[in-house]
Amino acid sequence: MSVDKTKGEVEVHRLPTDAEEFECNGWTFKYTKSHILHSLCITSEKCKNQSEDKCLLCLYTNCLDLPHLPEMVFPRNILTVIHPNGSKIEFNTLDALKRVCNGKLPIEVACSVAWKESRSSQHLEQKLKPFDWTFSTDYRGTLSNEVQVELTEERIDMELLKQKEKILFYHEMMLYEDELHDNGISSCTIKIVSLKYLWKNVNFFF
Repeated sequence: MSVDKTKGEVEVHRLPTDAEEFECNGWTFKYTKSHILHSLCITSEKCKNQSEDKCLLCLYTNCLDLPHLPEMVFPRNILTVIHPNGSKIEFNTLDALKRVCNGKLPIEVACSVAWKESRSSQHLEQKLKPFDWTFSTDYRGTLSNEVQVELTEERIDMELLKQKEKILFYHEMMLYEDELHDNGISSCTIKIVSLKYLWKNVNFFF
């Protein structure tokens, strides 16, 4: 671990990273997990002058067309499932946030009407930036180039799911979370469960 002596900030890419890998029936399940994203850029001159090799905060800020990021973002939290032929599906925070809508949505809290009535229309036009401030996402994972998505009539074997099997591998980790200015909470979490004859991956957003 290293510390920037000028600003006293710990570099996120130097912080400890938890990682694990598990194989079952030719499938590989692995994850990396680390600390929250910094709220301030600690290499501003470097990020300003170089288009590549930016800090993670500047990378997220430049890649995402959002007025601001969720309060807690975990940029190093990545779950990868690899097929025996090398194809893979990955779940990462940046791609999940790319699915957040930055257009105007009819999402309001109960006190919003009274708040708007107490302010002039000109003030509202200057302050309000339309985007989904709940950070809702329909993210389903990031597929590698080898994967082809096709329609199928196959259905999930519900009877197989009902069988009680020993859990061989399990992990759950958060991609991002926001308390919505004390109006609730939104959280994007990934969960993976591997049994003897099947594996399940669930992407929770609530």
